[in-house]
Amino acid sequence: MPHTQKEALSQVEQLWNAVGARVIKLSPAAHDDLVSRSSHLPHVVAAELANYVLSPAHPPEQATVCANGFRDTTRIASGSPEMWRDIAMANRKNLGRVLGVFIEDLQEFSLALEKGDVKTVEEFFEKAKQRRDAWFGSGGSAE
Repeated sequence: MPHTQKEALSQVEQLWNAVGARVIKLSPAAHDDLVSRSSHLPHVVAAELANYVLSPAHPPEQATVCANGFRDTTRIASGSPEMWRDIAMANRKNLGRVLGVFIEDLQEFSLALEKGDVKTVEEFFEKAKQRRDAWFGSGGSAE
C-alpha cells in the first residue's frame, strides 16, 4: 500500500463502506495468505466433494441420497472453472501450503476413526462447532 494514492484508496474505501463491507487494509502478501485459507481452500474442498461424491464411478443411487448438507457444502463448486483456475494458479504457493496442512489434519481425523478414538472424533466436531459459532456470533459473514 505504500504506492497507493491516498485519494484513490479513500474513494475505494467509501465505495465498499457504502455497500456494507467491512474494510481492512492488508499488504498483497497478507491478503493472499488469508484468502488462501478462507476462500480458495473452501472452494477446492467443495469442488473435490462434488467430484468425488458425484463421480460416475459410484452407483447412480449416490446422487439420490445427497441432501441439503451436500447441496450447501458444495454450492461454491458451481463457480466459474476458468476464474477458479486462475485464482488457484495465481495463489498456488499459499494454496498449496494450506492444502498440505488441511490434508494432514484430515489424516489425523482418519487415524482417530481407524483407532476408534471416540474422544478425538468428538473433540474434532466440538472444536469446529465452537469456532464456527463464535465466528458467526461475532458478526461473521452472512449466510
